[in-house]
Amino acid sequence: MTTEITTTRDGDVLTITLNRPEALNAITPAMVAGMGALLDTAEADGTRVIVITGAGRGFCAGADLLAVGADPVGSTRFLADLQALLVRLAGYPMPVIAAVNGTAMGGGTELILAADFAIAAESARVGDGHTNVGVIPGGGGATILSQRVPLAIAKYVVYTGDRLTAQQWLQYGLFAEVVTDTELLERVAVVAERLAAKSPLGLREIKSLMSHGPLDHATGLAMELEASRRYSSSEDMAEGLAAFAEKRPPRFTGR
Repeated sequence: MTTEITTTRDGDVLTITLNRPEALNAITPAMVAGMGALLDTAEADGTRVIVITGAGRGFCAGADLLAVGADPVGSTRFLADLQALLVRLAGYPMPVIAAVNGTAMGGGTELILAADFAIAAESARVGDGHTNVGVIPGGGGATILSQRVPLAIAKYVVYTGDRLTAQQWLQYGLFAEVVTDTELLERVAVVAERLAAKSPLGLREIKSLMSHGPLDHATGLAMELEASRRYSSSEDMAEGLAAFAEKRPPRFTGR
């Protein structure tokens, strides 16, 4: 495993830290491969929550253009690998939280978009700098961002290459919460611990339902009915109802 990524585990919560603080955690091919391997392990061992953050004063400044190189074949291969990682991250069956601790640009912003939600430090500044260096977004900046925030805001950020403040992104819906810099990791840990204590089967079903695009009312309710039918025979549902009746915390096993 590359030293450009570090991990810590607290129970069922895995925290992945991008570890190139001298480069604002710009993404290299080795980091893409390393994160892919971590997802393999997380799926195999049943990790219930993944947290992604950055070391030092930046979350992620995007792709490391020097490491990727200017060769069209190599850069296209890197982009394809990065896209595959972002798709896997977005499709991870359990919750993924971005703990945004500073600067995020380009691929860093696209990494935030692959998470289920983001909690940010007040000092966070997030944007898309692709136009600043004459390239176009390739990890969701031109397509996914406009589905998460108002279209005019997405266009402004991508066209200009500017960064917006954490409070602005909170207003536009990219962030779920904004906390002080010193509180960020503690707050994310609290939220992650709460999610890890819930039924993993239930969260898996809910995430799958909420990952679909816009649905008409009847289709959405039909999907929820089918998911409820599958979940109703699980041990987790029986445990949740029993714990409620007995006025005690549930002990979910994921079965």
